[in-house]
Amino acid sequence: MKSLYKTVKIMSLAVLTLSLSNCTDELTTNSSTAISEETILSSTNQLNMVLNSVYKYILMGDNGSGSQNDACYAGLPGYCMYYDLTGADIMSTTNYGGSPEMCYRAAPERTQSTGDYSKRIWVNMYKAINQANIILDALPDATGEDSEKNDLKGQCLAIRGICYFNLIMNYQQTYAIAKDKRGVILRTSSSDPESMGFSTVQQCYDQILKDLKEAKTLLAGYDRTDMWRLNADVVSGQLARVYQVMGDWSNALSEAKSVYDKYNTLMTENEWYSGFDNFLTDGCKEVIWGVKYTNLTNISSNTEFNYWYNQDPSYGEGMTDGPIYCFINLLVDGKYVELFDDGDYRGRRCDKTTGVTDADVKNVMFWHRANNGDSETRRKWAYNKFKYYGDANGAKQGNTYPELPLMRGSEMLLIMAEAEANQGNTGTALSYLTTLQSARNVANLTTTTVKDDLLEAIYVERRKELLGEGVTGMYDLLRLQKPLYRYGSSSTNPAGHYSWGMMYLDNFNASDAQPYGYLPSNDYRFICQIPQLELANNEVISNADQNPFSGQ
Repeated sequence: MKSLYKTVKIMSLAVLTLSLSNCTDELTTNSSTAISEETILSSTNQLNMVLNSVYKYILMGDNGSGSQNDACYAGLPGYCMYYDLTGADIMSTTNYGGSPEMCYRAAPERTQSTGDYSKRIWVNMYKAINQANIILDALPDATGEDSEKNDLKGQCLAIRGICYFNLIMNYQQTYAIAKDKRGVILRTSSSDPESMGFSTVQQCYDQILKDLKEAKTLLAGYDRTDMWRLNADVVSGQLARVYQVMGDWSNALSEAKSVYDKYNTLMTENEWYSGFDNFLTDGCKEVIWGVKYTNLTNISSNTEFNYWYNQDPSYGEGMTDGPIYCFINLLVDGKYVELFDDGDYRGRRCDKTTGVTDADVKNVMFWHRANNGDSETRRKWAYNKFKYYGDANGAKQGNTYPELPLMRGSEMLLIMAEAEANQGNTGTALSYLTTLQSARNVANLTTTTVKDDLLEAIYVERRKELLGEGVTGMYDLLRLQKPLYRYGSSSTNPAGHYSWGMMYLDNFNASDAQPYGYLPSNDYRFICQIPQLELANNEVISNADQNPFSGQ
């Protein structure tokens, strides 16, 4: 395997200055021409600078061509769109195209090895893994305090575990049915040979758990200075996610509860209506992990906030009409809106389809783009969850500096509910579920303790609470082995999916009275193929290792 995937050289010090905060440990030199890699790797202070570049990979992304700005592939924040756009609840217009529209359409090029997209998660995650391995290998000989080395090692192991988790989620079917199938390539040292074979899915999960559990121990005393850094709480939350996918409910419960006990002040109605921005600055107590974009770390106009079509009516319907550059892409499906009852403040809506004003949408979550030039789009629902108005200096493409939560206490509470239900403790599971529902003013609280019905209620609550945060949509469909169903726009369902979001799904017939399409559970059309460049350059793997494009 050539250097694109295996050998990632230490980034230049000029690039390393583009770290994720303005803290005093940033490098400020403008040139690295006189500084050797041995010098860069010789102390914990310098290695922490390298670690900042690893965070940059996972929080800003890299699409394989050196650019960090590729929407659904812009690191973990981009995956918050990627996973949901291949689900049932979000739809994309064709205003901008690019990866959001392509993911929404479930187009073949999203996953086929011959296209440009199947490699993007692969490249991004392996670049972070390889960079983390360089740090891990350099730590024993570096100067610095043991406590500093433990902090660095813990963060690198956590990053590696998170990266492998995202790789195995996207390049093979889910754990429950694929333990013995081909997984991904496990690289745990910068000195690994250039050509390596695949490990099984089970071996990949074993490594993920090993990395995360060791990271949690090492970070037990680590007091992070920035919310984008990984500490023991974030690692426990990530372990809860991994155990959830594996169906290890006892451990999922234990890890999620250990985090929720610290982050159990659920956000208020005002915080929900804030547009999910300024969470870190305002000190929202539910946020466990999040990233704040700055003038040094913004990814231009490719944050999730730039894609949601939710600017107030007075700003108009164009990309540059509002306070930020808006691609007017993302709307929500009408059947998603129907999940919310009248009391639930997450689902308040304005049903007007003409003459909508700013006052109409001020205290609602869902409303129609009544003045849009396209008659079909006027019938769709805009969504106010992710709302950001920039620096108030007009529409500027690069000035998008919002704050995005990557893990919240409510997710941990729902993992606890799901874990208890799966262990037969339905009464406790119900109490966890209704704790969240009550906090959101849900009028029709769930009352069932029948296991399957209760689990379904929990899954629905995940969609209502966590949409756009990277753990619903395709993420849930795969781990739960559920099919994807979308219902198209029709006379009785005008806010349904666009036809281009149906054309690659099974059973779609545009002339049906209520057109619908579906992908069977675990269909390989959800799963990316191994990138062709990997197959071409890695001498010990072959096309026989490739995922099929479709089928189960």
